[in-house]
Amino acid sequence: MNPRLLADYMPIRVHWEQGYPLVDWCHFGEARFVESFFDQTIEKRLRHPFALLFRPQTSLDDLVELQAIDPGVPPTGFIFHMSRCGSTLLSQMLAALPRNIVISEASPIDGVLHANWRNPNITDEQRICWLRGLLSAYARPRQGEQHFFVKFDSWHTLELSLIQRAFPGVPWIFLYREPVQVLVSHQRQRGPQVVQGMLPPQWLGLDPATLADMTLDEYTACVLAKICQGALHYRNADARWVNYQQLPAVLWEELAAHFRLAYSAAEIAAIQQVLPFNAKNPGLYFVGDTKDKEHQATPELRQLAEQWLQPVYTALEEQRHTEGPPISP
Repeated sequence: MNPRLLADYMPIRVHWEQGYPLVDWCHFGEARFVESFFDQTIEKRLRHPFALLFRPQTSLDDLVELQAIDPGVPPTGFIFHMSRCGSTLLSQMLAALPRNIVISEASPIDGVLHANWRNPNITDEQRICWLRGLLSAYARPRQGEQHFFVKFDSWHTLELSLIQRAFPGVPWIFLYREPVQVLVSHQRQRGPQVVQGMLPPQWLGLDPATLADMTLDEYTACVLAKICQGALHYRNADARWVNYQQLPAVLWEELAAHFRLAYSAAEIAAIQQVLPFNAKNPGLYFVGDTKDKEHQATPELRQLAEQWLQPVYTALEEQRHTEGPPISP
């Protein structure tokens, strides 16, 4: 398909046929990504008969050709996170401003980053080209947007080296939270990244036999530790650490400078309008649960937090407190 015909479409799925990745597209027109997660926006769009029935399919290489024709807005900032630590709130705050394009945990990004899992012959250079093309497709303005943010899935910190090669110089942050609180959140409702088999054992630096002997809570702690270690390992001058406790004001204070932005009083007021609501379910009001999580944590869960996560949490906190002043916009 001629990439010029995809001007009003967005890539919504990467799938495989005969050992090669293909892209499904969905008609978007001037619609924006305003839901909490990418897949929620796609589900909403597919309720429209035209978008449901007319879904072009291309190769990933067509993304590269489309980028050359219509490159979109350059990335303003990337959001990485430990999980269950306020990243969805931050992405919703950014999406509240019409000038921002915000992509939150898009499954096609995961499909591109992990294309070499399905086909080991796919090179890093191919994945870099495809990732650039994919994000460029998302970054095309539809209503005059000027800034482009991507919130990656939590486990993508383990691909930070490749992402940095694809987008050198893009400011990024890593969000994290007190370990016991994150573990309790996953104990209540497991995220996909902490289900055994979702991530390859070699990513965790453990052999399959060792992983098989772990309890579900220990495996969760192990995965979360590796996610944090990925951020620590690939930290560079473009990085900044953000503790959950700093939300929400950190966005229009330190992070605005880090992302080389400035917010007006009217924009801060628009951002603040999302704060009373549950970030993952905006139809509900937000209810703080920090104390409940601390109360619910068992001695066994606290021991796992101490063993697996406290060292990386301490390192993150030490680095956060010793960071230099934010860059001026």
